[in-house]
Amino acid sequence: MVQGADLQNGSGGRERGDVWPEVSPARIETFELTALSFPLNPPFRAAIRLIDTVDILLIRIRAGNGLLGCGYAFAFGSTDLAPVLASAKSLGALIVGEDANKTERLWARMTRALALVGASGPTLSALSAIDIALWDLAGQACGRPVVDMLGGARDSIPVYGSNGSLQLSLDELVAEAIGFSELGYPAYKFKIGASLAQDVERVRAVRKAVGPSLKLMADGTQQWSPKEAIRVAHALAPYDLWWLEEPVNAQDIEGCAEVRRAAPMNIATGETNFGVAESARLLQLGAADVLMPNLQRVGGITGWRKVAAMAELHRVPMASHVYGEIGVHLMCGVPNALTLEVVPWWPRLFNESLSVKDGMASPPSRPGLGLTLDEALVKAHAIH
Repeated sequence: MVQGADLQNGSGGRERGDVWPEVSPARIETFELTALSFPLNPPFRAAIRLIDTVDILLIRIRAGNGLLGCGYAFAFGSTDLAPVLASAKSLGALIVGEDANKTERLWARMTRALALVGASGPTLSALSAIDIALWDLAGQACGRPVVDMLGGARDSIPVYGSNGSLQLSLDELVAEAIGFSELGYPAYKFKIGASLAQDVERVRAVRKAVGPSLKLMADGTQQWSPKEAIRVAHALAPYDLWWLEEPVNAQDIEGCAEVRRAAPMNIATGETNFGVAESARLLQLGAADVLMPNLQRVGGITGWRKVAAMAELHRVPMASHVYGEIGVHLMCGVPNALTLEVVPWWPRLFNESLSVKDGMASPPSRPGLGLTLDEALVKAHAIH
């Protein structure tokens, strides 16, 4: 029994005159969906796809106390966004009238509702976007930023610049890497996966231009078989990569573990794995030196923090994938965070920009996510 605790009266050892911080009721009254489209000019090319549009499903959850929580999911084209929108409509009906402070309860309710259709792909993306909005709302209701709700492990996190489209010439790629370095970014990630000769040429050129001080990461975008990935990894070994990202198909977790055992550099993966269970399997099989679950594919903030806790037990650091303004809360909230991805072409939905100084990003101290929507931008990009 806890000494000094009045369990019958529920005082837990506190003086009766003490008052717990009040949490504002956040009963959900409305649930709003808005589809947005952001054309990319120029398009972005990865090894397996040309991305010319980022479509966004914006979710706004309003509470009776006047607070507004926002979250979003993305897709590369309106056709891919349509099933996310349909799933969000169904899931939204489950939370209207509920208390947004009960994030774990609502996450479990939505997860159970997906038991027959499956909590993966578009359905999980919809759940994740709703969960993000709920955390934003819950943080505002208790007057604390999300980073503090997650534990407030640190005040800032190192960032890395992420771009390096395969469409860039060698000169353009080198110039981009130098640009990030001059901004004070400690690391830079770029795409590979065209051919082995071109991959080596790209990595060699960037390393020669920036010298040994800038950490470099190369993203294969699931391009290779395990055997091919191991060959690529050894070919790139002389250029001191910090990590090689997604070397094999995301569903080939055993193959990724094989690559990790054989590769001379760190292997980062997880952004295209769905749900807490797939991240758990990556950890159990030793498939990742760095785990980087995508916020909308892992179950939102609730799912992400479950994965972060498992990764900590396996002594695997966490990296973020897109969602910079939101991810900074997560990466500063947990003790095993490594670095935050900053993507210059990612749509900017908010009036506030990510705060980066001397290669470090800091979350806002305002309650919730600390972000306000750029309503003019939302109106301009809305799909009617």
